[in-house]
Amino acid sequence: MIRSDRLLYDIAPEGFGERHCESWDTWRVRAHTMLPQFPDEVLEQWLYRHWKGVLCNWGWLDFSAMNFTKQSWSSDKILSEICTPHDDVIDKLSRRMSNPIFQRSWLVQNMQDTGTWPVAPIVLEYERDLYATNGRVLKAPFNLLEGHHRFAYLKNLSENHEFIQDKHEIWVAKIPVH
Repeated sequence: MIRSDRLLYDIAPEGFGERHCESWDTWRVRAHTMLPQFPDEVLEQWLYRHWKGVLCNWGWLDFSAMNFTKQSWSSDKILSEICTPHDDVIDKLSRRMSNPIFQRSWLVQNMQDTGTWPVAPIVLEYERDLYATNGRVLKAPFNLLEGHHRFAYLKNLSENHEFIQDKHEIWVAKIPVH
């Protein structure tokens, strides 16, 4: 696996985490020169909004080799086939949905109203288990890279027999084996 942490440092949004961060429109142009195969939605939702988390958690992945397809999956397929080494986080976030404070969250309200997520999460498809730098295991073939809140909320809606759509869009990222 080729590390991408240098590439991620190079495309860091200027002023990330500060009051005056580089605008999405300006950053997008720069990021596309180094990652032309990344769809705008993936760039904005994952790398632009969560740059530091991506660097810390996923910098060991080969971003320059990633390719993406947007797919529509059933709720059952999503909940049964997508894994994450952060099941503890998913469970915690899922339980939060019953808390009145979180019921006011725009994301919770949106997903309760529409029965799906507003933006497709990102899932890594890989032929074999991968071992992350933090010692956690990404179970093949599908692992959640981005969208833990949305995934947890869909899980909660399903477990509580609330309204959910039959199909949901996801971004599937693939990295060829070197």
